[in-house]
Parts: sequence; structure tokens; C-alpha cells
Amino acid sequence: MNKPRIDKCIVSFSHNRYRLRKEADTASIGKARREIALGKNGVSHLILRAEDDDIDQLKFLFLIHGIPIMCYSLANLMTSSLREIVVIGSEEVRRVMDLFLDIVGTAGKTIQFVHEDPGNLSLVNTLRLGRSKLSVDPAELVLFQPGDLPFMWDIEKVIRDKDIQNHNLILWLNSRHRMFPRIDEDGDTEFVRRNYHYRGIDEDANERHEIKEPNIYPINLAAVEPDIIELLHQTRKDGKILKAGFTKALTIPNRFVELLPVFAYHLWNFNADLKRFRADDTYQFGMHVRNFHRGASILLNTSTATKMHDDPAFVSDVDALEDWEDFEFLTRHAFKQHGEEGLTHIHPAGEILLRFKEQGMGRLKKQLPIYADFPAYLNAVYRSLEMDGAPFDNAGNFIKPARRPRCVEYAYQWYRQKTRPERRQRAVGSNAASG
Repeated sequence: MNKPRIDKCIVSFSHNRYRLRKEADTASIGKARREIALGKNGVSHLILRAEDDDIDQLKFLFLIHGIPIMCYSLANLMTSSLREIVVIGSEEVRRVMDLFLDIVGTAGKTIQFVHEDPGNLSLVNTLRLGRSKLSVDPAELVLFQPGDLPFMWDIEKVIRDKDIQNHNLILWLNSRHRMFPRIDEDGDTEFVRRNYHYRGIDEDANERHEIKEPNIYPINLAAVEPDIIELLHQTRKDGKILKAGFTKALTIPNRFVELLPVFAYHLWNFNADLKRFRADDTYQFGMHVRNFHRGASILLNTSTATKMHDDPAFVSDVDALEDWEDFEFLTRHAFKQHGEEGLTHIHPAGEILLRFKEQGMGRLKKQLPIYADFPAYLNAVYRSLEMDGAPFDNAGNFIKPARRPRCVEYAYQWYRQKTRPERRQRAVGSNAASG
């Protein structure tokens, strides 16, 4: 049995790089064009890195309301009950982190930094680097998450989940209709637009779920095999996860035999059962929830669970320019409603973030090239990815018109309502100041 809660976290401000900028842009533009041609719900011009960039096009360094995305993510973790945080990233990430902590404090946390390995940016190596800084009990889960979730601050339900004691991997799956229950009557209430390639059937609740892969992973690093983690991570977005799992199982004969009933049940039942909910559904991968639990636990050789949550902040990562726009619109809308303190009305760490913006960003503009003239830099990124219209004018003013104005208002109202009770429960500003 594992410890009943998580108090350690590995947060990654690192991801893979293409060899050439031209290759990265071609991949990003090609993906967006395919999504447009297919009429996808979420069109994404991905923010990708390249080895030959003069300025590292690292999404975690992008600014939202003049504040680095990575600072939002750090503030989220600092206002939780976590005790130890390991940050993995580039030299630029380290410099931002050091200045951020120097200004706002650590909130009583132990926060350590590890340089990414440019020669090996795989997930497995990132976990290994983070693990090297932590003293982890074999019966203990840690939280692993990427650092591009600027408003995902409500993580107590993850790190205090009752299933932590009995499972070594928990997948917090993004369920479209649980996060946006009114989308069938008002599509604009879905203020985070994503493509949901997976389907799940919950037999117990008699529900069909449109699912997107998780962005956070409570994991027992001593119990889950690293090569399988990497395999599942690499295939999570392209619908090949079932084939990848089947292929991997072939290399482990005893697990393959155990998995045969899982595959057989899936092949015989899933499509027929799915049609009971929607006859014309199209998807890349789907399974019954209980069958998936069984199969994943066999393949990983450890107990695995899934959670289909109702929190849009968990799916709202910043992978693409469209995602950056959504958050820029959200924070600017809050500014229009409440003035400079608008961020405090939609984010419980707003006071911390605004203090860093006031005291730290002037210094960062002199230290890091990406911030010397961020509006001009981002306009150039928009041009390189053939986006429609630049986000800033020559004076650095944000001029991009909202693609979905009602979605911005829904997002603002949702985050405002969510933040209000949290602000009463946590004295975020004083907590950070005392660090």
C-alpha cells in the first residue's frame, strides 16, 4: 500500500526540439492545415522548438498578460500542499525561476532545479533527472506534470486522491461533457477547444465519454516500467496506443497471454456498445473503462486507475498559438473588468504573479532576448507559421480580435466563480510573502 498523499512533484519546462526551424514550422503548419481540412473542433499551430533557433522558441517562456507561462505553473504548485518541487528546464528557465523565487519567495517549499539534457529530451530521461533530486519511498507516488498549464491550480483533489494508496499510476483523463456539460445546448460554453480522439464507455454509470489524454500523472516511479511509460507517451496523441500496447505485449509473452481476453472483449463488444450511444461516432481509440483498467494494469504490471474529471483548467494547456491567444484574451478581459488587479479575480495566485510582473519583468527584458521585445518576437512567430494577422501592433499593443467573444466571457465567468471560494480558503499572498 502506498502513502496516502503526494507531497513531491516533478514539473517539466522542457520538450523535444526539431533539428531545423524549417522542419518545425513545416510540422506545425501541416498539422493545422489537416485539422482545418477535416473541420476539427480545435485547430492548433503548435509552438515547437528547433536547434538552430537564435531564440529558443520554448512555450513555457511565452508571456500571458506580460508574465511567463512557467511562473503561473510555479505559482500553482506553490499554493498547493506539496512540499518538494523539482523543476526541469533550460538555462533561460533557471534564470526566470531564480528571479521569480527571489521576488515572491518559496512559500515554505523546497524547490530545486535540474538542467534539461539537450541530447536526450525524452520523457523517461526527464523523469530520471527529476527523480535524482528527490528522496522517494518505494511506496510513494509523485506528481509529474508539464509546465504549460497556467490555470491548473486546484490540484489538491489529485494529490490527496483516495486511490493513491492502492494504485501506482492514475490517469486524470479529460472528459469533454463533464468539463462542459452544456455544450449540446450552447457550444460557446466549451471555452477550451480541443480535439477528443478517444472514447470511453463507463458501464457502471452507463455513460459515453469523449476523452483527451491526461496532462498530469500521479506515478510511483519505482513500480512503473520506464520504457512502457515512454511508449504510451509517444503514442498518446495519434490514436495508435492500442496497437503500441499490443506490440509491446508481444515482447513479454506472459503478459501477452494475460491480455488476450482484454483484446478479445474489446474487439467483440466495444463498437457495438458504442453505437448504443451514438451510431455515427468517429474516433481513433476507445475502450470500456473497466476493460482499460484491466489491460493497462496487465501491460504496466502494476495497478492503474483513471479519473474522468470536470475541471477545464486540466485540459487547458498551451501547446499552440491558439491556446496562447485564449489565455491572453481571458486575462485582458479580466483587466477590462477590474483594472490592473483583474488577474486576482480569476487566479488565486494573481497577487504573486502581478508582484513579479512589476518587480521582475523589467530585469528579465534586459537579461533574456525573448523578452527584449516580446510583441515583435511573437509577431515574427505568427508570420513564420502563416497565422492570420499579427497579435500586436508596432507599439506593442495587443490588437488581435477574439475568434469567439462569447467563449472569452464564459471562460472569465468560470474562472471567476472558481477562484472566489479558493481566495477565501487560502491566504495566497501572505503565504508567498512568508516564504
